[in-house]
Amino acid sequence: MSAASYIGRVGGLAIALGVGTAIITGQGVAYADDTGTSVSRPSQSQTDSPRGDSATLDKRPLGKHRSTERTTLSDTVKGIADRVAEERQKRAEARADDADSVDESPRSRAGDRRQKRTETVAGQQDSATTEDVSAPAADPEPAAAQPRVLSWLQSPRAVAGRQQAAEPQVQTTLWTPSDRAAQDAPARTVVAGLLTALDRAFSPASSGNGSAPVGGSLSDLLLLAGARRESTLAAIDDYSVGVVQGVISGCVVGTTCTTADGSTYTVIDRPSNGGKLTLDATTGAFRFLPYADENATNGPTGTETFSVLVAQNTKFTTVITGLPIVGSSLITPVVQRLQQADVLSGLLGTAELQDISVDITGLRDGAPIAFTTFVTSWDNTKISTNFFPALAGSPDLGNPGYETIFNGPGLAQPGATDPADPFVSTFRSLGYNVVTWDPRGEFASGGVLQLDSPQYEGQDVSELISWVATQSGVQLDKAGDPTMGMVGVSYGGGIQFVTAASDDRVDAIAPGWAWNTLPDSLYPHSAFRTSYAGLLLLGLIETGARINPQIYGGILTGASLGILTPAQIQLLQTSGPGQTVRNIDIPTLMIQGTVDVLFPLHQSLINMGYMANNPNVKLIWYCGGHGTCLPGQGNGEADDVWFLTETAVWMQRYVKDLPIPADPYAFEWTDQNGDRWASVTRPTADGFYDDESKVPATVWNTGKTLPIIPFIGGSGPSPDVPLPYGLGDGSVATNAVTIPLTNPAGEANVVGAPHVVINYSGLGSSRHLYAQVVDKSTGLVVGNIVSPAPVTLNGRDQVAEIDLEDIAYTMTPDSDLELQIFTTATPFLNFTQFGFVHIDSVEVTLPTTSAGVNQGPNLVAV
Repeated sequence: MSAASYIGRVGGLAIALGVGTAIITGQGVAYADDTGTSVSRPSQSQTDSPRGDSATLDKRPLGKHRSTERTTLSDTVKGIADRVAEERQKRAEARADDADSVDESPRSRAGDRRQKRTETVAGQQDSATTEDVSAPAADPEPAAAQPRVLSWLQSPRAVAGRQQAAEPQVQTTLWTPSDRAAQDAPARTVVAGLLTALDRAFSPASSGNGSAPVGGSLSDLLLLAGARRESTLAAIDDYSVGVVQGVISGCVVGTTCTTADGSTYTVIDRPSNGGKLTLDATTGAFRFLPYADENATNGPTGTETFSVLVAQNTKFTTVITGLPIVGSSLITPVVQRLQQADVLSGLLGTAELQDISVDITGLRDGAPIAFTTFVTSWDNTKISTNFFPALAGSPDLGNPGYETIFNGPGLAQPGATDPADPFVSTFRSLGYNVVTWDPRGEFASGGVLQLDSPQYEGQDVSELISWVATQSGVQLDKAGDPTMGMVGVSYGGGIQFVTAASDDRVDAIAPGWAWNTLPDSLYPHSAFRTSYAGLLLLGLIETGARINPQIYGGILTGASLGILTPAQIQLLQTSGPGQTVRNIDIPTLMIQGTVDVLFPLHQSLINMGYMANNPNVKLIWYCGGHGTCLPGQGNGEADDVWFLTETAVWMQRYVKDLPIPADPYAFEWTDQNGDRWASVTRPTADGFYDDESKVPATVWNTGKTLPIIPFIGGSGPSPDVPLPYGLGDGSVATNAVTIPLTNPAGEANVVGAPHVVINYSGLGSSRHLYAQVVDKSTGLVVGNIVSPAPVTLNGRDQVAEIDLEDIAYTMTPDSDLELQIFTTATPFLNFTQFGFVHIDSVEVTLPTTSAGVNQGPNLVAV
């Protein structure tokens, strides 16, 4: 039912007696009741209604004091007068009790701001009560009151009220309107009619006949917007805070972080000293890393405070704050201010501020605790750094301190602050301190992002190593040299190569999903990887990263024209490890993904080739990386466990120096069946590949002409991967030359790059064709990877000879693979490419190895 319908149904009897008036403005609360007891507005301690409810409905019929065959009109009036007097008396007593309670029991932990807010809310409540009391008083003597009441009942307005009250009624709590509004019946009728019309237009299911309670229709919202009601947000419980496994955590309200009333939580005042706060907006659970001075050697001390807004939102508030773009940035701050001021609370809901004070010194009680700080780098750039101490009771083998693991984040991601992060939790439990950080130019750190440049990000990490050496609880190899290793993936993998190549204090690294040079990754064969480069750029923009402007220019040029200028290529060439990995002589575990469509498998082979003289190097290919491991491509869940296990064992062996036997294998990989293969020979060494492939070469010379039209009939996006990430993955192409590949006589491990020779001719603006291997048994592109092949379309016969991206696939006589060649692909989408090409013939050879031993499938830990 619309709110307008309720205006007429409250009962003219209550209005006529002055217990309540019309709607629109005022402070009082009107009730129409059929019981023999007085009904007063529930206090905050008495009400069970959810916070923010705009009305309390009680569907008991009126009638106990209505004139019937057994009751005279004077009896009815007497009863009403008695109830009104009793009502006022109880309210006065309740106000006195509330005032005493507030004076005698102030909340001990509330700050000055909390106290001021409490006084404001109390003042509003007193004002509302005063308005209630100012209504026409009922004389305690019924006989004296009767003539006055009878005169009311004989008035036209009272007659109208009795006629309205004749039908069954419901009890409701409403705001008391002003006298002027009560007397302005025509204006109210117009508003009610307008609301009813709007209600019918926007809520066709609403009958508008007064038979349904107030809901979420447009008319209800408009009515509530004009109403001012007392806050139903009860006084919230105190917060709770403690230390769990060396990390400060707690609940904004109570001790269990439960929100039966549906409250939401928003940080209003950030931690006072610069600590890092993580808040669950739906439960109020928080995690807190206090700030410690860079020069402190034993972590943080003292007290740090922050404030959280506890809000009871309405459906309307949820909708408008959830609007794209403007909802969180523009509307939410305004709504929060109005909620705190109790303005339009019927429409927007209510809120209260919880001030939280964290006694860091008391909570620590001398024990180490996780914290954050700023470390000053070589050029005075402040690097935001987080330190997690090893878990109490974790093994340290009697050493004076714990070894330390540096865990670098991915691009557009902050340093981990969650103790449940897989790397953080795993290594802390194994007896390591863990250090994470926001890279230069991102999040809380200063400076400008340079994409893991040895001159910038590399030097930043060296400064972090020096700082860690000053901290208590850190094991040292020597003064200024902590016993340490590095882990992390993607951007956090590249920084390991960069740091280890120039800082000999690093004892072991385990880079995952890393690269050697960005031009080879983002611009292979001069084809710009538009989809993933665009995703990286958007991620940096969204997180507010401060990027070298030339990087912006390179991505924009590549995305729009499909090319990079020599200067842009040079910039990418100097960002990342490159040939500096030749200097790395420490134990190095490289982990690359078989479905990685940003930094393909070949990048790991380049890095391994540069470290040919390093005896302690191992390479793992697993079903993961910058991509999606789909069913039929391997077992991603089991491979993730394998990844983390191998990394932990590597650090235990080479950082903690535990007596773990040396790994006999230099290279391990998983295939599409989830089986793990192991080789003692590196894939970059002579003798790894079979002299003659076990898979016979495939020759196709049927000939086919393909039109070149951007996006039409090509590969990608993958229908099995959610957008926008599916744009970087291949899919079965329809406008393509499709060539079934010859099967081997027996089992054959295809590990490496398929070699393709294409004879063609054509005309157009396109500079590339594209190719991929498809597994027809699953309908998936092997490795989800598309390879560009440079071509020249000048009308003459041409030959293109190219190695496609590496794959790992175990073929059998029953395999059903095919090669596809096509003219457009979303991973390299280029809207400047048009024309046609005629494919005359194609020859395909697949590299195979007999060096691998099947270890069976990886198992998921139970």
